[in-house]
Amino acid sequence: MTSGTASFTVRPMRELDLDETAAILRDGFNDDPVWGPVFPEHPDRAAHALAHWRFMADQAVKYGEPLVAVLPDGSLGAVSTWFPPGENEVHVNDEPAYEALLRSTIGDAAADSLLNEGELFAEARPTEPHAYLSLLAVAPGARGLGIGMRLVSAALERYDAAGMQTYLESSNPANDARYERLGYVAAKQIHIPGSPTVQSFLRQPAAPTH
Repeated sequence: MTSGTASFTVRPMRELDLDETAAILRDGFNDDPVWGPVFPEHPDRAAHALAHWRFMADQAVKYGEPLVAVLPDGSLGAVSTWFPPGENEVHVNDEPAYEALLRSTIGDAAADSLLNEGELFAEARPTEPHAYLSLLAVAPGARGLGIGMRLVSAALERYDAAGMQTYLESSNPANDARYERLGYVAAKQIHIPGSPTVQSFLRQPAAPTH
């Protein structure tokens, strides 16, 4: 694709999408300033990352409200994992399995760092009810077409209709202005030891138009 825009349809992420979604998340966050270093250099680094992102995508399908952008050829162009008020990225019942996965792949030291990082993210989230955009990634072949932010906009339509504020963390400052154009306002900064500072954003629901 070479055009500046691309056509796609939006639908909920399904269990059948988990493998493709995990690959998009792995590729999307491979060089991310915050998420990239989570997976230490290792011959199986790509496999470790893929296992992690598949676990996270599975959590979104089970407990969240994730959306995907489907391109005309049927492939996924982008994924977004949203969670409704009261839900976290990892369900409390699955926390032991998540920790075990981390320790068996990236090792104890990296696992401890990531788990501690997760606590910092959790502490920064608003106390008021909100929908949480946990992850957003665009497939390598669909980048630069505006699909990611258009997929976010599709989700915002449903949350605006419900009068629900939304929240996200931007792990890459290159995306901050894009979120601001959608109405997000900078909220807390999350200071992670040994990692770049993460800016969180909050958006109040848009007023209904008549």
